[in-house]
Amino acid sequence: MASVAPTAKASAAGARSGNVDALIDEPRLSGLQVRIFVICAFVLLCEGYDLQALALAVPEIADEFGIAAARFSVALSASLAGMAIGGALFAPFGDRHGRKPMLIIAMLLTGASTIATLAFAHGWWIATCRLFTGIGLGITTVNAAAMISDYSPAKWRFLLMTLLTSTVPGGAFLAAMIAPTLIAADGWRAIFILGAVVPFAGAAVTWLWAPESLKWLVATRPGDSRIGAILAQHAPDLDSARLFITRPDETSERGSIMGLLSPQHRVRTLVVWLSAISGAFSLYLMVSWLPTLLRQAHWSTADALTGTAAPQLGGIGGSLLMAWAIDRRKLLVALVTGYGCATAALLGIGLLPGSVLGWKVMLLLAGAGTSGMQSIWMAVAVGLYPLELRATSAGWVAAVSRIGAVTAPLAGGIALSAHIAPQHVLLALVAPIGASTIAIVLARRHFVPPLPVIEPGETT
Repeated sequence: MASVAPTAKASAAGARSGNVDALIDEPRLSGLQVRIFVICAFVLLCEGYDLQALALAVPEIADEFGIAAARFSVALSASLAGMAIGGALFAPFGDRHGRKPMLIIAMLLTGASTIATLAFAHGWWIATCRLFTGIGLGITTVNAAAMISDYSPAKWRFLLMTLLTSTVPGGAFLAAMIAPTLIAADGWRAIFILGAVVPFAGAAVTWLWAPESLKWLVATRPGDSRIGAILAQHAPDLDSARLFITRPDETSERGSIMGLLSPQHRVRTLVVWLSAISGAFSLYLMVSWLPTLLRQAHWSTADALTGTAAPQLGGIGGSLLMAWAIDRRKLLVALVTGYGCATAALLGIGLLPGSVLGWKVMLLLAGAGTSGMQSIWMAVAVGLYPLELRATSAGWVAAVSRIGAVTAPLAGGIALSAHIAPQHVLLALVAPIGASTIAIVLARRHFVPPLPVIEPGETT
């Protein structure tokens, strides 16, 4: 337990004690908490926009410079590789230096690398710029999630985290919907100009109005003057000198991959990893190449761009429905329904004759399963394991999913170079998603959480 002069009397003072975990877990959201959630949602909305930006611009850039769209596969993969690097290597500095400064630095990096793309929008330069954009996005994702978790009441933590994560496909959806207007007004460059403005705006909003994590300050900077200022907004009746925080159970940090692969968890772990990889592969192939594939299917530019929004819109609805089901202990139903829906939709695209409207409906359903599932896999993977393996499970799910994310744009580029028909490219995604659906069904007895998900500071 880290404390700022804690006393037994203070900790026993009831609901308004100096226990920071208890203060955050109070059922009524304070204005401070609402403000933090809104700011974090805006930050991740900006991330979703920038993640989608290049895919939307590729057809126009390829036409302007007279190069094949498939040559952008490395650049499309670079942003996803950058997210893995940023999340693994640089995002943890938020635990050392604070969530707020890392969010600001990350958004400035994202904005700067996005505007730099305009200098030379193909070849090694755009791949390098997208790598740095991805690094910024990776840092942003982890630290925004940490901030929202630090301020979320335990009762609503899963729902709030799901809502927050859903703003990423929300940003991608917004990008796809406004791209036709931007291109009509000022060409593909307008997509990147706005893609630079929004993270710069996010950095300014964070700097001006977002506080640092109260839990982080009390645990690591107990004498910091910011604690009193934050407490004055959240619980003005308390003295900052009475605050203390319960340390998380550190046994969860001692888990290892061998624990995940032990006989009692091996099947569950391998199926979770397979599903995370296949879901990320399918999602990011669509995210990266849908604008190009739909143009090749003889859609108009406007229809191709708005069609790209369909999987993202489906992902938002899918993630919320699955979170609702999981909260009611319908985990297996949610998993099978999500990937089963995506499998059926992709089969429909590949095998049935369809109109633009029909494809948009199928893409909406495919996104509900792929994008929706990616929004909740981390929380699902944590809930399937006992306390001592949860941190390890979360880390490995994040790592293995990047395998699918990074390889997807490359695979899509190969398919385009081979002149495979757009509907057949999408039909091929049935293989990874269908395999995961079958694996989950066969391993269904392993998808019953052994323990309720208890976050640090919660009690049973």
